[in-house]
Amino acid sequence: MNLKSQLFLVIFLVATCQGKTFGQQLLDLDKTLLIKISPLSFIEPETIVIQGGVEYFFNPKISFQTELGINGGVFGIPSKRGKNEDFSLWRSKSEIKFHQKKFYWGFEFFYVDKDFIRTDDYYTTFKQKIWYDKARINFQVYGTGLKFGRQHWVSDNILLDSFAGIGIRSRFREIVVIELSENQNRDLFDGNFWTGDRYRFEGWDSVMQFSLGIKVGILTGAKD
Repeated sequence: MNLKSQLFLVIFLVATCQGKTFGQQLLDLDKTLLIKISPLSFIEPETIVIQGGVEYFFNPKISFQTELGINGGVFGIPSKRGKNEDFSLWRSKSEIKFHQKKFYWGFEFFYVDKDFIRTDDYYTTFKQKIWYDKARINFQVYGTGLKFGRQHWVSDNILLDSFAGIGIRSRFREIVVIELSENQNRDLFDGNFWTGDRYRFEGWDSVMQFSLGIKVGILTGAKD
């Protein structure tokens, strides 16, 4: 999904969450714990991520959610995809939610850490492109944003959480060349779908953060 499509969907969901067609059911949860699962993490473009967490309702209007996501590379399981080898990823997210009659809104904070070997690519330093056969990439993301969504029961103890959000993320990357390419005069065309531009320079940058997705919540006890 491109940036324009993401922005359109974010605006659409934020707008409709205030209307009757996006009305959140009254959850009536108080001092209650939900187990949360993120099914869309299995289809991310770089690697398969297993992500889940918990949401605790202090009262029917305020809850706190925290979650952790990891890929197989954290345990040494091969997670190669495209130019990326030995791909290790873990991330965490925490958010405070304020529940209204028709929707919820809240603030989220997240962190992402990636460590992997990238092959047959380049990075730019001092306006010069350096081509390499192999390099280690350490990539970190710090982000925060405003989130809107709805949660509704689909059975007696399972609910669906659909959401959209907008914010900002600050990214840092460090590139250590392991094998320098002998050919430093290449055509810049890259036939791979995943271009990896975010890995082609060092240091910090900041970009807009758009989020859109669903989570499944499992009630750990009985509803009142």
